[in-house]
Amino acid sequence: MVGRRLSQALKHGKLHWLGKPLYEGLIATELAWIRGRERKSLPFASTPLVDGELTAIVKTFERPKTLRRLIDSIRRCYPNLRVIIADDSRTPSFFEGIRTIVLPYDSGVSLGRQRALEAVETPYVLLLDDDFIFYGETKLEAALRRMEKNRQIDIMGGEVVNLPSFKAVEYKNAGLYPTESRSLITPGTLIDGMPVYDKVPNFYIARTERLKLVGWDSRIKRLDHADFFTRAKGVLLTVMNKEFKVLHAQTPHNRVYMRKRQDVQQDRTVLRMKYYLSRL
Repeated sequence: MVGRRLSQALKHGKLHWLGKPLYEGLIATELAWIRGRERKSLPFASTPLVDGELTAIVKTFERPKTLRRLIDSIRRCYPNLRVIIADDSRTPSFFEGIRTIVLPYDSGVSLGRQRALEAVETPYVLLLDDDFIFYGETKLEAALRRMEKNRQIDIMGGEVVNLPSFKAVEYKNAGLYPTESRSLITPGTLIDGMPVYDKVPNFYIARTERLKLVGWDSRIKRLDHADFFTRAKGVLLTVMNKEFKVLHAQTPHNRVYMRKRQDVQQDRTVLRMKYYLSRL
């Protein structure tokens, strides 16, 4: 579909002036094409493991339309999937049949994810960002069956396919903060055909009680990703399943969201104290 260079130009570069209408129009066209192609195969016929054993948690902030797009895609693919939303927007979003945990304004992604995790009552939890979109390759039932088969796995990461470029970031050598921790199993080792990684995208299925052993540092409002997996190293066993996918459509033209998203000075101060100054 659309090339990576064009995508970046529309979001941040020379074509930024075309901005929002063209960028969103491209994504809408791609989603319409995907839904048209999948019309006969969705919703999935039967997902008893998903319906009974899995809860999705979604942290959202000031993106109600984006969140609704995710929820609509979930309901299209998995009508009975349990969902918990943690929302620190000025005006929180609510959906029928879904629990929304209302948080103080701009309290941050880490606090939101921690509160949502604490509310999960199923053996497995699915971590989601609010700008994800389920489609035919978001195969939760198959992923859960592999988790059931391989009891040593704590986290199974999936591939995040970015729109409009249809490209995914490779996490094989993704960086973590410096610690003395060692991976439980050497990265790259295959478990049921899936390589062990120290870090995967923020799209993964985890064993609920194991995930609670690490949790999130509520002092970190935005830069939670590397911090979480740094602390998980040596505690949780993580693999990457590239057959398990979700679409990702960012919102670079949402000024309120982006202004807050780029306000990371406090996080950098906390992270510097945790991983660098503490080692001196």
